[in-house]
Amino acid sequence: MISLEYFIDTGQPHNINWSASDEQRIIQNVQNLINTWKYEVAYNRVMGMDPTLLDQPLDIAVAMYTSEVFRLVSDYEPRAKVTEVGFSGIDDDGNMQFKVVLEI
Repeated sequence: MISLEYFIDTGQPHNINWSASDEQRIIQNVQNLINTWKYEVAYNRVMGMDPTLLDQPLDIAVAMYTSEVFRLVSDYEPRAKVTEVGFSGIDDDGNMQFKVVLEI
């Protein structure tokens, strides 16, 4: 089976495509996971990014975010494999931006 690489840029707007299928559905699932905070999902409180990373110095926050992306995808979307998470900067609102590389 051939694996393909896909890229997610967290700085780009993310709209839900209700008719997504196959690889696009998997990518959308990963985008939803990394845009969800713990305690937001009513029946699965531990699914999502750890909000304590928000109060950390930048280098620690980047490391925690990277670790959380690998954990979330491994736990909740096993059809995808994260191969790289790269910090790409901070936007004008103070939000950290990342580029995530997936293998499907």
